[in-house]
Amino acid sequence: MYEIKNRFDGSVIYKSEKVETAKEAVEEYVKYERGQGRRAYLGGADLRGAYLGGADLGRADLGGAYLGGAYLGGADLGGAKNYAASHDFCMEIVRRMLEETFTAHEWATIGKIAMHRHCWDEIRKYKNAEKIFKKIADAGWPEYLDELKRG
Repeated sequence: MYEIKNRFDGSVIYKSEKVETAKEAVEEYVKYERGQGRRAYLGGADLRGAYLGGADLGRADLGGAYLGGAYLGGADLGGAKNYAASHDFCMEIVRRMLEETFTAHEWATIGKIAMHRHCWDEIRKYKNAEKIFKKIADAGWPEYLDELKRG
């Protein structure tokens, strides 16, 4: 049995009697919601440190989900929504991009953002932040650029 819980109030977002891991529970939940014609809403889900490698997160709504330390390597992230609050999601997107996509100066900034987990107010202070997030948006992930411009 595995429960996906809300990180704020501990309420159960999804419970499965059939699975033992966060990855299995998330995939089962996403698949169930898709079967119902809905987007799986993982808002507030506490998935910190979860191994989600290869997980099917396509079309999941990650609004408010805590993915700190979650491993997303090989996960299907296509069509995910409300991911702009997740540094880990962003770093997985960047890892999947070609190294030559970013300049050395941009890579240095990305490293600072990743290491210090800056909030949007701090990220906006970097001169090359818009260039970085424009490249990420052009790769199919526009929510980060939208969030950057919101400030």
